[in-house]
Amino acid sequence: MLITIDESFRLLGQYLRDLTGRYRILVATANRPYALALASLFAFQSTDQSCPLIGIASTREEVLSCLDETSDPVVAFVSERLEECRGLDLVADLKQRSVPESPIATVFTLQGADCALMREALSSPADVVLTQRSLDLNLMVNAMQAILAGERFVDPFIPHAICRRDLRDAHALSERECMVLTLLCNGMTNKEIAKQLSIAETTARGHLQSIMRKLNVKDRTAAAVEGIRRHWVD
Repeated sequence: MLITIDESFRLLGQYLRDLTGRYRILVATANRPYALALASLFAFQSTDQSCPLIGIASTREEVLSCLDETSDPVVAFVSERLEECRGLDLVADLKQRSVPESPIATVFTLQGADCALMREALSSPADVVLTQRSLDLNLMVNAMQAILAGERFVDPFIPHAICRRDLRDAHALSERECMVLTLLCNGMTNKEIAKQLSIAETTARGHLQSIMRKLNVKDRTAAAVEGIRRHWVD
């Protein structure tokens, strides 16, 4: 793929550098392409500017060592995995270390589109949650604008992907299983469900077991909770 650096790209890159002017940049990752991509974004500096990048670390210890060398505000770009450390665990550590005099903003980047990890990232203290597939200058500018405004920024792909997965999972239930799940959430027993649907109690039990298997839960209570959480039932 041929990438050309036109005037709009140059101006956007300059704007990103202006936004990050008061911050030092730290990249925490075991993913070499990710590190190189981010380093390139912040290495396009004019000769009269010092590079804001304070380090590229692949372990938690290296990250903390880099932070010990500066008292300036820091934006830490953290990938999904480091050596012997999960990125989300490092994000939590960094946010605990952040203080008003030396704030640390965290930008967490997901490598893939695993829905469980996306949900975990959304519930984490990360200031920004991105996906590696969407990493570009425009998204970086949006992320930095959010950080400067004290707001959270989430890659628009993430809620879309989660919603699409939930809908796909919902379609995995048959029409009868959806009816059984609804009655289960209404507090009915297997016998009551069977009577309501005019089926054998053993058939109702079989539908319930299939639902639990598809929802990856171990009991009827968990199935009801998960069904409500996914908004499959009212």
